[in-house]
Amino acid sequence: MASDGFAKSYAVSGETTEWEDILIKKGITSKEEVLLSKGLNPEDFVEKKEPAKIEVTREDLLPYATLDELEELEEDEYSDSRALEQYRQKRLEQFKQQQLRNRFGEVVEIVKDDWIREVTEASNTCFVFVHLYHDALIECNLLDEAMAVLAPKFKAVKFLKIKSTQAIENWPERNLPTIFVYNQGVLKFQLMTINALGGKSMTAADLEWWLATQNVVETELDENPRKAGSPGKSSFTRVGVFGSKMTGLDSDDDVGSDEDK
Repeated sequence: MASDGFAKSYAVSGETTEWEDILIKKGITSKEEVLLSKGLNPEDFVEKKEPAKIEVTREDLLPYATLDELEELEEDEYSDSRALEQYRQKRLEQFKQQQLRNRFGEVVEIVKDDWIREVTEASNTCFVFVHLYHDALIECNLLDEAMAVLAPKFKAVKFLKIKSTQAIENWPERNLPTIFVYNQGVLKFQLMTINALGGKSMTAADLEWWLATQNVVETELDENPRKAGSPGKSSFTRVGVFGSKMTGLDSDDDVGSDEDK
């Protein structure tokens, strides 16, 4: 009877007897099987460990603090004011960069007198996309529609449009629509007509892909919307960093010069 009571007490606590431990060790049975044979649920006896407590200090949280939270710490007379100021300056710089990346978002029409300020000078801090257009051309209207889709999507790029005769006097209509992309004060890329983008079947995705190939935007498109081998894939001109002349322009037709503005 004593032995039965001893075995029973072990069963109630969910533990095994010495003999059962030997059987378990030799692989003849398992602890789960032993508990089940006693009418017990093994899951009730799983050892639960409390998660380790991690001490988190103010210093640990500083890299993740917002500007408002950093200011609150200043008001609380945080002990390490130098570290606090460093993080505050870092957050300010990140905020400024975010503002720069999201400062546009729409297509704006300019006139000739705006060119130097809105294109050449503005391109020192961002990419400037300029569409030279003529109202009567379907292709120009298609490009306008594509720009209207991409402008709010890529707010770091300044999307502009200007009548071709305003930008360059006597600019050939056969070159329209014309795309100029400026950065760092100079013309980086140009595209005469949208034949390279699909012509009259061009979509916003075609324009987005082309801009991505020029590193103007970062796209989530996995591949070129146009099938490989589509006509005119490379019919654009890359302009050197020193602003070499554009194909199709006469020697006096430098878009960025004061004479043409």
